[in-house]
Amino acid sequence: MLKQDYYNDFFEFGQQKINFIFYELGLPDDDPVYTLKKVMEDLDFSGLLACYSDKGRTGYNLIMLYGVITYANMRGVRAVDRIVDLCQRDLAFIWLAKGQKPQWDAFYDFKGKKLTGEILDELNYQFLRPKISSIKEK
Repeated sequence: MLKQDYYNDFFEFGQQKINFIFYELGLPDDDPVYTLKKVMEDLDFSGLLACYSDKGRTGYNLIMLYGVITYANMRGVRAVDRIVDLCQRDLAFIWLAKGQKPQWDAFYDFKGKKLTGEILDELNYQFLRPKISSIKEK
């Protein structure tokens, strides 16, 4: 009986909770997700955020969804189902999504309605611009 009480006290009546810090799990310091996050800090997302409505239920952060899709493309992943799976299993995707687990409908809605071709072209131009300017300096 003592064993059962200990288990319930530790895991709150049989429900396991695992609290951990992503930095302690060993995401490599040279992982490209850090570079992506650093580059994204300098991007102007005003065009993308203009598509966001504050009416209705709160959705996923559009900047986070753009970052996840961009990181997936950097790793050669194009399928939305695979991106959803990686957001649940891959440390870099979990870190980038801040632990949220967007489902396929969130990505399809984002890609179909909010991330228009014009907005995507502007963000990709901004994303590549630092690389082009560093090439010209060499």
